[in-house]
Amino acid sequence: MHRMAFSSARPQPRGLRSTCAALSRSVQIGACCASLCSAVLAAGWAASAERTVGPGKDFASVEDAYAAAAPGDGILVYPLAGGEPYEKTAVLVRKPRLTFRGMAEHASEQKGTESNRLVRISGKGFDYSGRGVTPRAVFQFDAGADGCVLEGFEIFGAHNESHNGAGVRINQANAVVIRRCRIHGNDMGIMSNGNGSRTAGVDQRIEHCRIYENGDQSDPGFNHNLYLGGASVRLRFCEIYGSLTGHNVKSRAHHTWVECCFIHDSANRELDLVDAAETGFPESHALLWGNVIAKDPQCSGNRGVIHFGQDGGKGRDGTLFLYFNTVITPFLSPVIELSAPDAKVRMVGNLVSDGGSRQSGQKLIGMRGGADPVGCAAVDNWFAGSFLSGPDAVASPKNNLVARSWPIFTDPAASDFRLDRRSVPPTRPAFPSEEIIIPAFLGEEPRAALPAWRYVHPASGELRSDRDRPVFGGQPVEN
Repeated sequence: MHRMAFSSARPQPRGLRSTCAALSRSVQIGACCASLCSAVLAAGWAASAERTVGPGKDFASVEDAYAAAAPGDGILVYPLAGGEPYEKTAVLVRKPRLTFRGMAEHASEQKGTESNRLVRISGKGFDYSGRGVTPRAVFQFDAGADGCVLEGFEIFGAHNESHNGAGVRINQANAVVIRRCRIHGNDMGIMSNGNGSRTAGVDQRIEHCRIYENGDQSDPGFNHNLYLGGASVRLRFCEIYGSLTGHNVKSRAHHTWVECCFIHDSANRELDLVDAAETGFPESHALLWGNVIAKDPQCSGNRGVIHFGQDGGKGRDGTLFLYFNTVITPFLSPVIELSAPDAKVRMVGNLVSDGGSRQSGQKLIGMRGGADPVGCAAVDNWFAGSFLSGPDAVASPKNNLVARSWPIFTDPAASDFRLDRRSVPPTRPAFPSEEIIIPAFLGEEPRAALPAWRYVHPASGELRSDRDRPVFGGQPVEN
């Protein structure tokens, strides 16, 4: 009989003990991040003055308002008449604690659709070359721009001859927040980088954003919706979809945290988590937590879902933690591919579905580049398809539910991936929280936790209705 729940008699999966022990060492890294962020907070987040931009306001352009701003100021950008965009905007930020806020919601004529709640910024016709004081993005936050916030904008049209003009770039700045933005139609949606250490590009936060259809067909495969690096980055409650040539999310950050996001329909992989100088440090982890991740059934590029390892010759010393994600793929390509000797994976509580394709021989985990199963574990997941290769696999049938089911979801066409109660297995794991280890990140110590939040379309979130006893995957059962 299939055994679903953890019990005290069950041996820990291979590598779980060593993974838990290693996590405690990363507290020191987290403490460094916490000290840095505390210093930024101590310096003061509140705006000391407000600079207004727009018709009848203090300044006609964001650039002029920035030039006049002092650290801690707020730059409030009001919409142009008829929702027309500010054109050829290029802001190179090197002052700390500035808040750039789109004020469309505060303009009476701008109520209504999502587009009308955002101030529109266009880069069309400008060369974001990165030469001299010209940024490579519409908004670029350089070293020294710690603690800045960007929110309430629609940003599009950034290009350059290197095919990496971005809507937003974080260049070695710490504690930058990008919130409630739509970013599309650029060479790159968001780019970020550090300096090879664990003290630059710390605590980047991207929240409640829709990032889609970025890329340049002139340089296919090398531009992405997000191309991230640095010490640590967290994505939360975002929709990321439809990369034109590359991946939806590519990250070379030391720590990458993706929580309660909807990531789908990439031209290539949905997530490509690879190497840089920062990932050669121990505990270079990635956490995917409560997401919905779906492949385009018509994808003609790389049909893998998640890659964790290396593509540039640097090290990748860490674990890919996948907890309570919903993953949908009809393809034979591995759901997860490990490609470095020190790259490991740990899976608990996920729902992996074939999307009703009934494809046979689907591969859950692929390994190359010296990766091996020692230290990897997959327990108490639901594989709604033929994703297992045998009892000796990392994801053994005795520790996971293997049961085809389709349809599973309430209304996937409307981006509602709550489980149809008719499809929910009659028994499911107890999911004791002590088995679900959240790695040290942004100053937080390792901890055990059950999922509390879920993604709500578009680019929002709410508490899970089943947070005390969660079902498989990133979404609860429909009410």
